[in-house]
Amino acid sequence: MMGSVKKLQPKLFRTFNIAERIPADNPLREVLRLVDFGFVRREVVSCYGSVGNPSVDPIVLMKLMFLLHYENVRSERALMEQMPLRLDWLWFCGYDLDDEVPDHSAISRARGIWGTDVFENLFVCVLTQCVEAGLVDGGVVHVDASLISANAGLDRLQPALREVGRELYEDMDKASKESPKKEAVPDDDPPSPGLTTSSTDTDARLTRTPQGRPLVGYKDHRAVDDRCGIITATVTTDASMPEARMLEEVLDRHERNVGRKVVTPVADKGYGNGETYRMLHERGTKPCVPHQSQKYPEGKFTRKDFRYDAERDVMICPSGQVLKRWNEERRWTRTRYKGSKGTCEGCPLKSRCTKSKGERIVSRHNDQEHIDWADGCLSKGERRRLMGRRKHLAEGSFADAANNHGYKKARWRGLARVRIQNVMIAAVQNLRKLMKSLRRRRSEAVRAASLLLRRLRGSHLSRLRAGHLSRLRAGHLFFLLLAPHLSARNRISSFT
Repeated sequence: MMGSVKKLQPKLFRTFNIAERIPADNPLREVLRLVDFGFVRREVVSCYGSVGNPSVDPIVLMKLMFLLHYENVRSERALMEQMPLRLDWLWFCGYDLDDEVPDHSAISRARGIWGTDVFENLFVCVLTQCVEAGLVDGGVVHVDASLISANAGLDRLQPALREVGRELYEDMDKASKESPKKEAVPDDDPPSPGLTTSSTDTDARLTRTPQGRPLVGYKDHRAVDDRCGIITATVTTDASMPEARMLEEVLDRHERNVGRKVVTPVADKGYGNGETYRMLHERGTKPCVPHQSQKYPEGKFTRKDFRYDAERDVMICPSGQVLKRWNEERRWTRTRYKGSKGTCEGCPLKSRCTKSKGERIVSRHNDQEHIDWADGCLSKGERRRLMGRRKHLAEGSFADAANNHGYKKARWRGLARVRIQNVMIAAVQNLRKLMKSLRRRRSEAVRAASLLLRRLRGSHLSRLRAGHLSRLRAGHLFFLLLAPHLSARNRISSFT
């Protein structure tokens, strides 16, 4: 017989426990077991006064901000609109069905009052648990950067007068310090990036994507550990900041967060310049950072065929002739050496040296010794292996953040707010990897306990009474095998 439509009637007395309706395998249960959000009250106690109306509990506000990035909700308004419909969100934040949820404006006010240090501490403490769980090695680290589109349009661009003035002053100061006897260098330098900003978001800068499209936004510089892809450092700048300029700060933050010195930094060609290699050489690392190299026709002499004499500051060609210093290219931070016209015209090796009718010109980078050192730190096979892992780990980290946590679009305006977004997304990604690792270890422990239980039942425990053996379950052995991992887990309350 077909049933009829059930009529909903309000109940006078209701016995409903919201915690019982949340499944045991809900990820938010694991989040509460791993993260103690109570640290936020001690961090932000100085941001509140002693009189006036009480605010929303800071723990609840931090949990709401966590849900915003964990569940990839587009805005705080949308989060609070969906919250009464999600039992797991209500239970996670400590609310019941008939409790009134906070207004979305309370989240934005708290974010502006607290600052960025609170969210940095959350990221560091989650990273500390990953380190203690054995997910971070710290020696090999992959560094990369990704562009983030600002919450502003291209139609509101205007010159950044402060940046234009600073660039002009630096150029005038540099020109005044140059020696008048030095040969003049043509001013062919391209305009510096970042001299255009948006009136909507004054902290964002104009740049171009790798595909050539203009973009107003920010840039997130990340350090990703080689062992399991844990994010160990994140630095947010405007979109015009060169990647190589931020490498040292990213490595410093990685070493401060992990507590171990970097042995092998891995990065792409965007980081490969003389200043970077000199900095890495001084730090005592063995970098895997390729650089742009000039291509020569097959069968022709390359720059490596010319020997540099540091005492005389000249280049020696393969035939033993001397190429004297000619001029300096300030744009590329390199010096050019040129041979004499009469010597090059009568050289028997000229056909292999140059197609020019005149003399041969060779360029040498001012930090060429550091570049040669970086090229010889690792073998070609090891460099190829690390660059493959960089593509998988570093670029995969950005892809995961973009696909699952709304990473490529800034939710708010201003550098400080975008920094909070990037730090929270990085903390969420690390926490997801930590939970996945713990679940895998628990499943392995259960399988090991079940196997051990079967072996014990058929061996020396066969003399035990049946009643004692029946009370032995895999769950008991599971906790015994997993006890070392559980004891090593650090909570945020004990860290702060």
